[in-house]
Amino acid sequence: MNTARHIARSAQQQIKNKTGMSVVVMFSPFENTYDAPAEMLEVIAGALGMSPDCYRMKTRRRDIVEMRFIAALLLRMHFPRFTLTQIAMLFGGQDHSSILSGIARAHSLIYTGDASFIQKYNTVLKAVNTWLRKDTPACELAMSA
Repeated sequence: MNTARHIARSAQQQIKNKTGMSVVVMFSPFENTYDAPAEMLEVIAGALGMSPDCYRMKTRRRDIVEMRFIAALLLRMHFPRFTLTQIAMLFGGQDHSSILSGIARAHSLIYTGDASFIQKYNTVLKAVNTWLRKDTPACELAMSA
């Protein structure tokens, strides 16, 4: 893992030196790529004190909808090869356009400074980053939240 980070940082620096552009090089392992998004959903739900079953609920309750917005945004960010349709299937078979709309809403809520949403987003981001760094099983993080 440290070798991969070193390679990514070196690539970022070389691109910046040669082009003047700052870029972020992201890497993700190919193994367990289909299990990891589902685990991330567990981490997100646990961080918000909710059940992972809430993703599939057909409801417009604000807390559940915002959890979906955050989850869609983070799944798209951390698993760029995971398609919108695949994300929609994790949310109970919604349409891919619903996922796009949710991501746009998440960006909008962050941009406009919705304090409640930003607090939830930061809580989830901290839990997800801990999970990604330590490779802690999602069930352990959900229990500690």
